[in-house]
Amino acid sequence: PAAPADPRARPTEADFSKVRSTLHSCVRDWAAEGAAERAACYGPILDELERVVPRDGRSRVLVPGAGLARLVLEVAARGYGAQGNEFSYHMLLCSNFLLNSGLRPNEVALYPFVDQPSNCRRAGDRLRAARVPDVVPAALLRGGGGEPDFSMAAGEFLDVYRDQREAWDAVAACFFVDTAPVALEYVAAIWRLLKPGGAWVNLGPLLYHWVPTSGADLEGGLDARGRPTAGADDRYLRALEFSWDELRHAILAQGFELVREEWRHCTYTANVRSMMRTDYDCIFFTARKPAAEGKS
Repeated sequence: PAAPADPRARPTEADFSKVRSTLHSCVRDWAAEGAAERAACYGPILDELERVVPRDGRSRVLVPGAGLARLVLEVAARGYGAQGNEFSYHMLLCSNFLLNSGLRPNEVALYPFVDQPSNCRRAGDRLRAARVPDVVPAALLRGGGGEPDFSMAAGEFLDVYRDQREAWDAVAACFFVDTAPVALEYVAAIWRLLKPGGAWVNLGPLLYHWVPTSGADLEGGLDARGRPTAGADDRYLRALEFSWDELRHAILAQGFELVREEWRHCTYTANVRSMMRTDYDCIFFTARKPAAEGKS
């Protein structure tokens, strides 16, 4: 008889969930259907960068939590040196395919909504295709003029940039700060990474990712590959969830100056034909690290 399959080789529900979210992110970042969502989320960040960061051919912008890399590509297309950072293996694999496969516009058909049988307006909505990419990444980069400075760095944000100091003119973060177990660590890291006079442009909610959703989160169980764990992920145990006024106080206490602060309505990987979607009231702010004495 055939040997039983290794249970560790079987996809887990966590695997399926990440694949689904990655396909939905393809629509958000790389399909024509996601254009309105990109305009609402990325548009304000890009406009603010152009307002507060010189496009002099030397300014460098870091985009942590880059996902499928559309925002960081748009930053580079505006003439900045831009680097995206992403931790998710699923996102990294997909962004590498989209960026580096030489795809023609709308060459690949995805069917990202087959997992959404509810709230359909029409019978065929869940079976419709979303075509990616809506633009050729290389062509978008060439639009910035000159030799593009674009890169991606894989790994956890705090680990990848642990040894860098005053290396970036701006940090552009979209739906990112709430991915931290302790957001104060991100605040301190961004302060360290920015040059004096640098700007942190941020848009997103505070939907903290490490809030325990079940007893298994706190007691252990199976990891993402279905393997037994000795206990809970340490990030669940040490996570702290700050309100915006608390986080705002921490940003100011770090030494930042808030030069912009407003609220923006945004969706995230919304199905535009669904009868139900989640609308976020996002905080949009620009925090400036004071310039060194004697410099403007």
